[in-house]
Amino acid sequence: MLDTDVLSTTRPRALGIDTPLGAVRFAVRVGGWDVPARPELTWGLDSGAWLCRWRHRSVRLDVLSGPSAPHLPDGYPAVTRQTTIFRVLAREPLSEFAVQAELIGAADVSPADAGFTAESADAVVTVGGPGVEVLRGCARAGQHVPPYWAGSLTEDTVEREGARLTWQLPAVDRGDYADLWVSAAWSAPSEHPGTCRAVDVDPARVLRDLTH
Repeated sequence: MLDTDVLSTTRPRALGIDTPLGAVRFAVRVGGWDVPARPELTWGLDSGAWLCRWRHRSVRLDVLSGPSAPHLPDGYPAVTRQTTIFRVLAREPLSEFAVQAELIGAADVSPADAGFTAESADAVVTVGGPGVEVLRGCARAGQHVPPYWAGSLTEDTVEREGARLTWQLPAVDRGDYADLWVSAAWSAPSEHPGTCRAVDVDPARVLRDLTH
């Protein structure tokens, strides 16, 4: 994902995104391995993002997280967005790649496509990531996920339960990699807050924003 030799290490940090309505917490499971909350290594980037790394005999997990500006039409209120990109690199065949994202403490949420929105009198927060058709499109194009995923992704790949999203992704062959990205976006209350549009990201563009 990045040449870490040119980066400066920083204090390890747990995965998560702090929003005005609480923290988004992540849980990751890869090939039967429950990834620890804190990484082995963390590097800081000039963009304000950070790169975390975990190593296991069967996989290396790199997670890049940081802020990027959403591209929204004129007339929308200001939106803050943070995206977390998970990348697994398979050292051995991996039977699964699962990512769970939960907005802690959110009691009442409304569904969106591969996401949900929570609101209060002070803020609107949307959490979301790629739906099944987006992932299939990536697989067919040979971008971000393995091409053989195109026939393995089902409607059960993405599940939403209240303020929790779970991506239960297919197997990854040895030597391959796969990406999964999750965004949280928030703004002041508005009739059209723009947060749902903001979490519909182009991962390649966000990756460029965070690494340059």
